[in-house]
Amino acid sequence: MAIEEDFTEEVVRLYGYDNIPAKPPKALVAMLPQSEDKRRLADLRDVLAAREYQEVVNYSFVDEAWERDLGGSAVPIKLQNPIASNMSVMRTTLLGGLINTLIFNLNRKESRVRIFEAGRVFAGKGVEQQPYKIGGLAYGDATPEQWGVAARKVDFFDVKADVEILCGGIDLVFSPAKQTTFLHPGRSAHILVGGQVIGFIGELHPKLVQQYEFTQAPVLFELDSEAVLPS
Repeated sequence: MAIEEDFTEEVVRLYGYDNIPAKPPKALVAMLPQSEDKRRLADLRDVLAAREYQEVVNYSFVDEAWERDLGGSAVPIKLQNPIASNMSVMRTTLLGGLINTLIFNLNRKESRVRIFEAGRVFAGKGVEQQPYKIGGLAYGDATPEQWGVAARKVDFFDVKADVEILCGGIDLVFSPAKQTTFLHPGRSAHILVGGQVIGFIGELHPKLVQQYEFTQAPVLFELDSEAVLPS
């Protein structure tokens, strides 16, 4: 016998397992108080659902090409034993999964797509940084087909309005994003709060629109959820 558990096991064995009464464990379970005026991640989901976005859940393992094309890390975190060749690295952005979901829907003749995802992304050599992000994508007509509204394609300002409503009363500043390789240089912006960049919004870059064979540019956004949810 090397440890205390070995001694306990021997005592129980000699006493007899059948002689020990079967009693369920008891514990005091109390609900923790939570302020109703504090926004939760579930509240953000409800806001986007009310804005006609549908939630999707994608793998945290993604194609390395997505990281290269969509503004992720140039040297992503590689898995030693990936479950598939197209799921070989950890994601540093939600965009790859959103665009892949868009492609899936377009291949099934869906012409109007509104999707969002809330989940962790992974940064740093040892995956020590795992920020929680919330991202969305809009594609197709701005509104469902109806006789009372003229048809038009969704644009930057439609999604900007969604982001402003998502962030509630937070004072957002939209600054032109001219140095991005995955967003349209003239139709994209960084989102700032208190001078700090918390995300971005914009149309997909024309070269990627052509690469993915889209008939129009999807409008994307991604935010740091901690910056949107006040502490």
